[in-house]
Amino acid sequence: MEHPEVNYSSIPRQDTGQETDMRQVKRNVIGWYIYSFSSEPYIVSAIATYIPLLLENFARANGVRVDNHSQVCVSADDRCVLPMFGRRVFVDTSSFALYTFAVGVFVQTLLVISVSGMVDLWNSVTFKRNVVLSFGFVGGLSTSMMAVLRKTQYYELALLCIISNSCYGVVNVVGNSILPTLVADMNLKDEDGPISKSADQMITLISGRGSGLGYLAALIVQLISILLVMKSSDDNNVQVALAFVGMWWLAFQIPMIWFLRDTNFTSVKESQFKLRDSGRYIAYGWRSLFDAISRVRLLRDVVIFLVGWFIVSDSVSTINSTAVLFARTELMMNTVQLIVVSILTMVNAVLGAFLVPELFSKKFKLSSQYILIGIICWTAIVPLYGILGFATPVMGLKHQWEMYILAVWYGVALGSLGAVSRSVFTLIIPKGKESTFFSLFNVTDKGSSILGPILVGLITDRTHNIRYSFFLLLGFLILSLPVFYILNVDRGKLEASELSSIDGRSEE
Repeated sequence: MEHPEVNYSSIPRQDTGQETDMRQVKRNVIGWYIYSFSSEPYIVSAIATYIPLLLENFARANGVRVDNHSQVCVSADDRCVLPMFGRRVFVDTSSFALYTFAVGVFVQTLLVISVSGMVDLWNSVTFKRNVVLSFGFVGGLSTSMMAVLRKTQYYELALLCIISNSCYGVVNVVGNSILPTLVADMNLKDEDGPISKSADQMITLISGRGSGLGYLAALIVQLISILLVMKSSDDNNVQVALAFVGMWWLAFQIPMIWFLRDTNFTSVKESQFKLRDSGRYIAYGWRSLFDAISRVRLLRDVVIFLVGWFIVSDSVSTINSTAVLFARTELMMNTVQLIVVSILTMVNAVLGAFLVPELFSKKFKLSSQYILIGIICWTAIVPLYGILGFATPVMGLKHQWEMYILAVWYGVALGSLGAVSRSVFTLIIPKGKESTFFSLFNVTDKGSSILGPILVGLITDRTHNIRYSFFLLLGFLILSLPVFYILNVDRGKLEASELSSIDGRSEE
């Protein structure tokens, strides 16, 4: 399994060849934007809006009253539970969606670990592109298949949700691991040393633009979905929207075939993928993860970042699904209203992803670390406002119109947080191990995303009032602030560069 890296510094480069590669570098940036444009509507539209609604709809259609398990749910005002596993377990209809997400994230984590080390084995843009396309195909197809299910098939719905979410996880991790290679190719003067200040800004800007285009795609999907939902029957309007999201994913990833390719500026490990060696490749992924965990002790700021991200991502990723379920069950908002809420979120997520990193890094000269802390404080207003509903009958998510205001606020936080967190982590990880460390990032992110929905589900099962979960979400955000305050990005970049140098000498 040894794959010696090609030393491109020893290869003579003629001007014409270098110009050709620079053109390909620019095409790769476009290809990376296409990856975000094609896949982001799944997580932003399907996972954030449609799938929670569909899971709750299917659960309620098969649910019974919480106070009398012999009576089926009829009214939208009924407190309902879903009998599962031969009526041995009864879960709140809102909790069914949260528990499904928790199981899906667990499966996704196992799959991401198995795949991520394998793509680092080649460190090839072309190979990573093929992985993204393959899992994108399965993910898009399984999302579209949700449209043909009957309401009695809630187990099948949960299974398709788990499959599609797991595929998105692989696409997200492998796609993000291409970003450092793009910046390294565009920053040739600093190829063998730590990333320069200009490259820091380049990572932040490209990441922000990619996130912005992803949210822009989700916005387009939501606008079209409103028309589809309004023209379809009430029984399957969410399923029609999910079918469109799946087809979008399938169709718009295709141009990556022509854009994303290797260049001579990138050290590509030359090898040919062999299906019969899949077991060894998967084992390599797990060994790489354990190797990254063992090395992470040498990268103190990676440890600090991952601890902070575990805490904050738990709250941020759970806020959206909790808010959607709260709006449906407590505020009685219909599908069209919730799509409008999602559109407001998307518009402001685009603005947040494009403007916040650029505005605060260029105009106010703030480091990515302090931008991240500011975004977390901004996000904390959302659960805090939900808690306000316990103290007053007139404010704190008591009316439908309040959801529209919070959608604007949360959208800015969501877009900017995705861009800034990805750029900060990219700066402090070793070169050549991007997929493995982004796998560790994903394990941290998704590990917390398992915990959050389970805890919210347990709170909802116990109280049958999802509003209590806002205390948990606010607590996680506050807890993350001192962790990110002690982060030192400059020290992290230096440690990552030193570890890369040690690894390079050991492989020679």
